[in-house]
Formats: sequence, structure tokens, C-alpha cells
Amino acid sequence: MQISRFLLLPTIAISLHFINCTVLAQSVRPSVILIYSDDQGATDLNCYGSKDLFTPNLDGLPASGIRFTQFYAAAPVCSPSRAALLTGRVPQRAGLSDNASSKEGVAGMSGNQFTMAELFKAGGYKTAHIGKWHVVYSPETMPNKQGFDHSFGFMGGCIDNYSHFFYWDGPNRHDLWRNGKEICEAGRYFPDLMVEEAAGFMKENKANPFFIYFALNTPHYPLQGDKKWLDYYAALPSPRKEYAAFVSAMDERVGRLLDSLKANGQTENTIVIFQSDHGYSQEIRTFGGGGTAIGLRGSKFCLFEGGIKVPAIISW
Repeated sequence: MQISRFLLLPTIAISLHFINCTVLAQSVRPSVILIYSDDQGATDLNCYGSKDLFTPNLDGLPASGIRFTQFYAAAPVCSPSRAALLTGRVPQRAGLSDNASSKEGVAGMSGNQFTMAELFKAGGYKTAHIGKWHVVYSPETMPNKQGFDHSFGFMGGCIDNYSHFFYWDGPNRHDLWRNGKEICEAGRYFPDLMVEEAAGFMKENKANPFFIYFALNTPHYPLQGDKKWLDYYAALPSPRKEYAAFVSAMDERVGRLLDSLKANGQTENTIVIFQSDHGYSQEIRTFGGGGTAIGLRGSKFCLFEGGIKVPAIISW
């Protein structure tokens, strides 16, 4: 199914509408997985027009749902978009109109904001944050204090996917946490760790409805796709080949996440939502580009459509 000219700000409006309709129709409440990609261009899936990309898992989601063709994020940068998603409010009312700091202890989105995790939890759901946070980085406002029963991931803007150190600048800061405690998984590929964590959470909650905020750090820089994907796209010019390899690495991990859902017998009663936080980056850290927004002006940081129009799919 395909829907054109459809604008929604907070994705939660869709998922909660689906849940409310289902509760009226049956006693079993559906689980919800919200897959949130990072710095992904509006046309950077095969099903959105990028014919040089191999993304079969994400391309397959609309077969059992809806692919939106005119869907907009709340902001053209990471933190305000995420704050809006989590609260259902525009960034200014969510208290975060610019990127939050990646330094621990610096103020960001207030802990007084009511999040979608708190809403789901109040409805009897088990809740998990897995992946990127980047709305605030202090003990009293980390995910476990914002309605998430379980949290695994990094609190800042981005990390190296193998060392899990903050990527932008020094001094070097390790940034990997589970339920508010720093952990070390040196050398292990972060997208793989995300899938493992989500699979474990789903298995533990087979008897409960759950909500997972699966906040990917892909294809945000550093562009660290698997060697097999770098080889697959070797003929593409740089930086497209590096970006494409990371997109396909992301798609592969989404496929593994969906496989775990199927293995637990949870596919039929789980709503899967996919959305990017905003447009692709042209920063020097990402080789100056690599993403696409075919036919649109602008990219990340820009309020032209290329900065805020995003791929968005709901599957059930």
C-alpha cells in the first residue's frame, strides 16, 4: 500500500491510533517496534527510488503495511527530531530546539517531559530503548528515568561502531551503557549488539505487549559498513559507496531483528514502524555527502524538503 501527500509530525500518533483500534477489536494488545534511522536521505531505500541500493528487508515492509511518500520529521537535526518523537510535541515545546550536548551532565530535554515510553508503560507495556539517545546525558534524565524499563546504547550524538567512543572530537570518551551503568564491549560491531539486545528483550517478554525504541546510528557517520558491503558497492563513486555500504549494513540488521521477531512467534501481533530522523548529511565527517534526496533541495541542517522529508513505513 502507498499513501501520498500525508504529513504527520509525531509517529506516536499513528502507532497509538493503531493500538486503540486493535484494543477495541480484540483483547490482545499489539507490540510496537519503532525503528529510527539516523541521517538517512529521503530517497535512500530501493523502494524510495535509489536503484543502486540493495535494501530488501526494509523494501519488504510495505507489503504488509503502508509506505508514506510525503512524510516529514520535526527537525533537520538529530536531537530536536528525537525529542519531538519521544514527546509528541514540536521541538520547542519538547524543550530541545537544537542538538543536545554529547558531554555527560550537560542539560538537554527536561526529565519532566512526558514521553511515549511513559505512555506505553502506563498502558501495561514493557518498554525498551536500544541504540542512540542524544536528547540529554545526565543520570536523572537517561532512558530508565524517562519511562524505559530497559536501556542499552549510547547517550551522545555518535560513536565509533567498534570502540564505542564518542566520534566527533577529543578528549576520548567511552559511551556505552546498559540501564544507567557503563559497560565495555570493545571490538564488537554496535549494530550487531543492538540486534542481540532487542532479541533478548523480545524473548523475555513473549507473554507481554512491548514497545521497543530501536534507535539506529546508521547511516550516520562514521560510515563503517561491513567489508562485504564495501566490496558489493566498490564500483560506485565515493562517498556514495561508503554511504551505500552502511545503508545495506543497516538493512541487514533490520532483517535479523525481524527474523528474531518471527522466531518468537511475535510477527503477527507486532506493529513495525520505520522512519529516519531527518535528511542525509553533507558534513566533512561523512566525506561530504553520499546520501540522496532526489528532486529535493537541501539536506541535514536545512528546512528545505531534503532536510526534513524522510522515508517512513508502517507494517503490520
